[in-house]
Amino acid sequence: MDTIKRVQDLMQERDMNLCVLAKKCGISYSTIQTTARRGGQLSVETIERICQGLGITLKDFFDSSYL
Repeated sequence: MDTIKRVQDLMQERDMNLCVLAKKCGISYSTIQTTARRGGQLSVETIERICQGLGITLKDFFDSSYL
């Protein structure tokens, strides 16, 4: 699964930009941005923090039918 794409989809659904997400999750803006630019994947720890900020579970994050 492309975790960056998933985060982008969830942000778009919530009409949220990366700056707002980073503040809600307590993650630096550059962590997500740099990972996206390099074509990498987010760590499980980072995904967990994003899920908390979005108010979803890890299961929801990895469930492609959830949006």
